[in-house]
Amino acid sequence: MKSFHELIRYCYVSHNQINFKNCENINLAFLKLLKREIVEQTKIKSKWLESFVKFASFNKNLYQQFIGRIFIMLKELEKQNYKVFFYPFTSQSRLIIGLGSIHPLETSITLHHIFGIPYIPGSALKGVCRMVAFWELAQNFGVIEDERKLQELQKKFYGELVDNNDKNKEILKYQLLFGAQNFKGLLLFLDAYPKISEDGKLFDLDVMNVHYPKYYSGNEPPADWQNPNPIFFLTVKERILFNFYVLFDEYRFNRLKKDKSELTSVLENLNIENEVKSLLKQALQNFGIGAKTSLGYGIFEYFE
Repeated sequence: MKSFHELIRYCYVSHNQINFKNCENINLAFLKLLKREIVEQTKIKSKWLESFVKFASFNKNLYQQFIGRIFIMLKELEKQNYKVFFYPFTSQSRLIIGLGSIHPLETSITLHHIFGIPYIPGSALKGVCRMVAFWELAQNFGVIEDERKLQELQKKFYGELVDNNDKNKEILKYQLLFGAQNFKGLLLFLDAYPKISEDGKLFDLDVMNVHYPKYYSGNEPPADWQNPNPIFFLTVKERILFNFYVLFDEYRFNRLKKDKSELTSVLENLNIENEVKSLLKQALQNFGIGAKTSLGYGIFEYFE
């Protein structure tokens, strides 16, 4: 692995002609290889990102070793009574995770700190699946149009474990799976990584064009004489296969079934794998994940 100063010499031909071809740590380049001119000038900033998209590639051999370590970890977890569920999804649109994270270029993207590979954090995946479960309950209970009842359901859903009765049975099911204030959930969502294509390219460049910058900064009303302020940012390109892994803690479930069978009865006849698959499909195919989902980003299709 090259040092930071070696990366500077390898990657910078000049301040407006950047070459990432010899860079071995994409994440380090994205976070640290930034001169003042790049940060301050939009034209040079776009050239820097274009060079990043053009030359940033990944060592497939190293990445396969990394994926191999994940498989070994999954095998070990299976020995410890974790049931492993595997779901492949292909991105149907551009994907951006971590757009609002702190970065000198105003926008960012979540990259693996060693391999520089873009990935979907398990916490983000769990959050969007849990959101789908909540709104599914709200629709089933008929409280979507009632603000007060919706808040009551939200407080109960995200609060402590509820009692197992006919009214709370569906709420308890999701609390056992995702967790509650006084209970650790039985599902564990792992980070999702993409499959690298033959050319090793995963990135695409996109732009947000702010037409009324002084209006959004709160200084002036919107007007046509204001100069647009284009903001360039990195995305993961479409048609990329991601592998999603979700674990179910059978050891804790069996202990809970033995000690508190009145709670676990809601999961007895439930096909956990199909339940998680259904939530993932609703979340990734209908809502999307990451930033700018309202504009169609982060949409996936289940890879049959």
